[in-house]
Amino acid sequence: MENKLRLRFSKADTLRYIGHLDFLRVFMQTIRRSCLPIAYSQGFNPHQIISFALPLPLGMESVHDYVDITLTKDLLYERICWSLNCVAPVGLHILDVYKAKGKPAASATTVADYLVDVGAASGTHTTDGSASLQMKISEILSAETLIIPKKTKSGVKNTDIRPDIFDIRVEDNALFLRLSAGSSRFLNPTLVTNLLYEGIGEKPCVSAMSRLELYRTGDNGEIVRL
Repeated sequence: MENKLRLRFSKADTLRYIGHLDFLRVFMQTIRRSCLPIAYSQGFNPHQIISFALPLPLGMESVHDYVDITLTKDLLYERICWSLNCVAPVGLHILDVYKAKGKPAASATTVADYLVDVGAASGTHTTDGSASLQMKISEILSAETLIIPKKTKSGVKNTDIRPDIFDIRVEDNALFLRLSAGSSRFLNPTLVTNLLYEGIGEKPCVSAMSRLELYRTGDNGEIVRL
């Protein structure tokens, strides 16, 4: 009997510098080395049945990330974590395992939290720079619309990104962002940081960002951790 599970994991260190497809291969190799009874697809070229919630931009690390896997038999969740962590490369750590319910993680994801190291952008650590950043944040959050050129599948279009920004704030010399994420709507955090840092100082690079958490939309419209 197939057992559909969701794994919460972190991705850091040098793993942040490999692309999503390469990381997929790393993860599949980790599963093979763990000897877990992973389920395979049918057909001429069978592959492991795994699905990541949301690809991570190259250079960014994740504190909490998610992947759905399917095993061919039931195992203790603690054993699954232990088996994977024993053979995982540096930078990959399985944090939790639990039953996957509802939509697959890839289609369920709607919101993501990010943290940006403010000190990584020159100019914003000064008093004037901090005040300017706070002013930019206030302008964006108070705006009813925020129309910018945005790259889409059909080309660059003027798009209102204001509905995709749920929260922006500075906490302990770090910039917190809560943005739309997922297959239906996605707002790249670098696009938001570019707007915030325009005219203030050097814009933070992707390696100064971390994705903290991913969420789905609950039955009552609330956001719930995957």
